Amino acid sequence: MGWRVMKVSAAHEKLTLLAQKRFKGFTPHQVVTFLNQSLKSQGLIFGLRQFDEEWELTVYDVRNVEEP
Repeated sequence: MGWRVMKVSAAHEKLTLLAQKRFKGFTPHQVVTFLNQSLKSQGLIFGLRQFDEEWELTVYDVRNVEEP
C-alpha cells in the first residue's frame, strides 16, 4: 500500500472534514470508539488489542461484506 504525504493547513479548502473530537486525558479505546462512530458509514471499522506494553490498531474495510 503506497501512502502519500500531504501538507495540510487550516486554509486548505480541498479537504472534507469527516469528524472531529477533542480529547482531554484520552485512552486508546476512546480514540477507536470515536473512529468507529465516525467512519463506519464510510465502510471502515477499527479494532484495538493490547499485547503487554504494545497496542495493535487494525483497520478493516467492510464495504464488500454482507450482513448476516
